[in-house]
Amino acid sequence: MPDDKTRTHKARGQRVPHIAGRQAREILEECDTLLLDNSNLLANLRRLGFNALLSFLSHGILQLALQPDSWGEQLRARLMSDIVPALQGDLSEQNAVSVDDVAHCANIVAPCLLLELGRRNQHIQIEFPSDPTDSSARFKLCVGKSYPIHSIDNEQLVHLASSVGEELVGLCYFGDQQSRESIEAELRTQHAA
Repeated sequence: MPDDKTRTHKARGQRVPHIAGRQAREILEECDTLLLDNSNLLANLRRLGFNALLSFLSHGILQLALQPDSWGEQLRARLMSDIVPALQGDLSEQNAVSVDDVAHCANIVAPCLLLELGRRNQHIQIEFPSDPTDSSARFKLCVGKSYPIHSIDNEQLVHLASSVGEELVGLCYFGDQQSRESIEAELRTQHAA
């Protein structure tokens, strides 16, 4: 159970759960075990697809990975240290992954984790590409049942996260209608441009 510390979703006064202390350590250990025990998944990630990885991540791992504090940073670093080489198709330690590659991947994967949380909470519909970092990859995103499906690339996803990030949090965590409308408007603007 998340502790009493929470982050406020400013626009609506809603509280995003904050995980700390013993629970955060347990989730970090869970993630480490998950990644170590599923090395075949990582080795075959390009063939199996990004959804295969997401299906292994618990709700707690997703929440902690999105948390903007040292616990979240530790978990994101742990995830990225395995996800980046797996998406590049090289898990050997012979080819070092550049800082630019890690940053590029993290800028795409972090919004994917938030969208996956929103999908699990049944606030959005999202279809992830097999490799979200591929420049030709397309995401199919629908912000609600009566809304259109938008096909966006990873650059548009990163732009969406940077331009309406708080609204994405409101929608994915809470199903906030005002956030949904703001995101839909941004998606339509992107489509028109």
